[in-house]
Amino acid sequence: MRNIFIGMFVSVLIILALTFNWGYNQTQELNRYNVYVENQFQRMFYNLVGNVEDIQSNLAKVMVTGTPKQNVLIFTNLMYKAYDAQEKLTQLPINHKDAGKTQKFLSQVGDLSMAMARKNLRGIPLTQEDMGKLEELHNYANYLARSLIELQGDIANNGTKLRRLMGKAGKNLKETNKNMINTSFLNVEERMQEYPELIYDGPFSEHIANIKPKLEGENISKDKAMKVAKEFLKDKREYEATFVTETDNTRLPAYIFELRDQDNEESYISIAITKKVGKPLWMFDTKPVGNENISKEKAIQIAQDFLKKNGFENMVSTYTEEYDGQIIINFAYKDGEVIVYTDLIKVKVSLEDGTIKGFEAEGYLTNHHNRTIPKTLISEKEAKNMISIGAEVKEVRLAIIPTEGSKEILCYEFLTKYKEDDFLVYVNALNGEEEKILQMIIKEKGVLMM
Repeated sequence: MRNIFIGMFVSVLIILALTFNWGYNQTQELNRYNVYVENQFQRMFYNLVGNVEDIQSNLAKVMVTGTPKQNVLIFTNLMYKAYDAQEKLTQLPINHKDAGKTQKFLSQVGDLSMAMARKNLRGIPLTQEDMGKLEELHNYANYLARSLIELQGDIANNGTKLRRLMGKAGKNLKETNKNMINTSFLNVEERMQEYPELIYDGPFSEHIANIKPKLEGENISKDKAMKVAKEFLKDKREYEATFVTETDNTRLPAYIFELRDQDNEESYISIAITKKVGKPLWMFDTKPVGNENISKEKAIQIAQDFLKKNGFENMVSTYTEEYDGQIIINFAYKDGEVIVYTDLIKVKVSLEDGTIKGFEAEGYLTNHHNRTIPKTLISEKEAKNMISIGAEVKEVRLAIIPTEGSKEILCYEFLTKYKEDDFLVYVNALNGEEEKILQMIIKEKGVLMM
């Protein structure tokens, strides 16, 4: 009997030891991922502050430069900084209704910058009214930058963890720290209420901000989303997937995972899968890229094949940009003979070995649906008469483009050349009105639409 008790006692000790070891390992694992998530949010906030500082600085530069060429460079940089700042803000775990005006401000800075760049490219000087708008925006950008820097200092001094603002974890945060961030954004919002509404014609990729996503279906489980994440790259490698966090404050709530290849422990892949239906939303690979070995044409074909493997059919490349040994290819959906510029996907490919380095499908998942495309009421010849007599029409096709008010219109897209410059002219296929003109800036590493 005594031996039985001793045996039971030893068994209990072993079970307790194993349980403690399992609990300790789980705690360590949780701590590691908490650190990872916190670092991600801190990086986003740091980049947001840096972008807003650059916006303030570039708006100040416009006040003193007088050459259209320099203005184009500054406005182009402003556009990218504003859109990137808006993206970083939307990914922070804050109450986004408390930062709506700030998001709209950043979006309008980007769109106005594009409009001003186009104006300078056409040789039209900035007016006093333009300079007045820019100076006013500079003042608000300066205020926003100072407010964010002050908030950044408060976060550091109070030891606030941004990840704790997410979901249930926020309930465990001290009330003072929890309110500090949202209150700070509310104070900024009150000041932002005063800045003037701007009239602008936004680029194709920016119209999605006010659209309710058309993605329909049931929500999927975290486990099913993890399976989608592991199979997404279709490269025959075995990935170990780990759940990182989930986002509910975004327009397309998603599960976020980290993928690690057993043969390469130094880099990882981050990927977001939508909770609804389980579609890949974005992905980026942190592995460094080496020397360029493949052509632009081959990279585009690799990206096209990759989209097909993942069920994104009828996607055509529209324009590209190369940097740091990688190429970003913008794809638009093609419905029959009509290019649908609202349904956008971006794919980043390594020019070293053709691996997929990045993916973003928010435009596609937001807009893609079965459309009834109207018949043209204006002939191609009639639409062509709207083009300047001095411009040479090189190519024409039908396209759907977005308008303000989140609507879509069917247009003839004319690729034209005037002297040494290339333009895309969009003429409404239903009423013959000229809807939009984009200048194509052909660069060594890609094409920029202005």
